Amino acid sequence: MSMVQLVAAGAPELPAGYFYRVRPSSMRLLKVELRQQGRFFSSLVEDTYICPGEYPTAEEAVVAACRRVVGWWREKKADAEALEASRAWHGDHDPKGGK
Repeated sequence: MSMVQLVAAGAPELPAGYFYRVRPSSMRLLKVELRQQGRFFSSLVEDTYICPGEYPTAEEAVVAACRRVVGWWREKKADAEALEASRAWHGDHDPKGGK
């Protein structure tokens, strides 16, 4: 299944340089990974396991897992951005307004 087909089935569209990897795991589970393509290799960004037997179709299972990993990734990204924005407030805050 191509990325276009996966997105058409309902998986979130990814920015350039990111892709999904779906592969079998142990105990009737599928592992769905969100990966970032590097120059020579890709690196794992987020992953989850899903049991296809709990969904009406395998396609729905994979799409649900894709939504899950993208949701987690976006949450982590938002948390990192909030932490970076808070750096302007780091330091001592003197109640008298002095140095």
